[in-house]
Amino acid sequence: MRQPLIPLAMLVLSACTVAPSTSPLMPPPEDGISTSEVDASTDHFTFNEYTSSAWVSEQFSGMKIRQFRGDKLYFGVEQTAPEGGLDVGVSERAFEPTDVRSAKRGLHVCSSSDTDLSGDGRWWAGPKCSVNWQGTEAAKQNGDDWYENYIVEIASSTPQELHEIFTGDYFQAEELPPLTLAGATYRNYKIRFHSWWQFWSVRQDYRATGILNIEPIVDLWIAHGLPSDRTFDGVKANIETYGPVEGYGWLKLSQSNDPAQLNCAN
Repeated sequence: MRQPLIPLAMLVLSACTVAPSTSPLMPPPEDGISTSEVDASTDHFTFNEYTSSAWVSEQFSGMKIRQFRGDKLYFGVEQTAPEGGLDVGVSERAFEPTDVRSAKRGLHVCSSSDTDLSGDGRWWAGPKCSVNWQGTEAAKQNGDDWYENYIVEIASSTPQELHEIFTGDYFQAEELPPLTLAGATYRNYKIRFHSWWQFWSVRQDYRATGILNIEPIVDLWIAHGLPSDRTFDGVKANIETYGPVEGYGWLKLSQSNDPAQLNCAN
């Protein structure tokens, strides 16, 4: 059974472990594109106006890499273990954390991705929002003050398969009211996962790119228990894998309170 993964703590590190400038896990970059080094660690690293996080579970067995190519974060993964997985994200460095109530106002996000992944495992991608990761460690450990929130725009599982996973015996999710946004229905769930809370919003008509007004989604989360006075840590374009998965892909993110300023072209 697929299990959501925990995000990397938001630690900004000035140095990172790097691999050679090319890797067999993903194709070489196009000529003329500005690139970072290939990073094989789980350190938080930055490139131009972007920053990337990564995390692997204890069960992860295999290889993983990341590389910025222009305004896209490319990643490669080769996971052989039947459980565990990889979490990779990209966000804008300019974002200043503030309270949820203020951060959500008119916030539009363009989260784009493209994948060439295969294997018996699963993956899902879209905007991911963490709330109050900057809180006390005690609060994070007891789970009552940290919220891990996913907006799934595309996945290897169908929306109905995700619904059955969330509402099954393992997760026992509370299904929240649906929302109609950006030309599609989003089904919503609240899950007590281990010691913390997760909100999930799953688009029923998958897409790889597009602009989404996340304020109505956050309003729904607030109505069902997300504290609006906690720190909104930001939005990242995110992909997570679980189980045997291999291949590569890329992520791209832009966000603005003015959707006219967003360009979702790949």
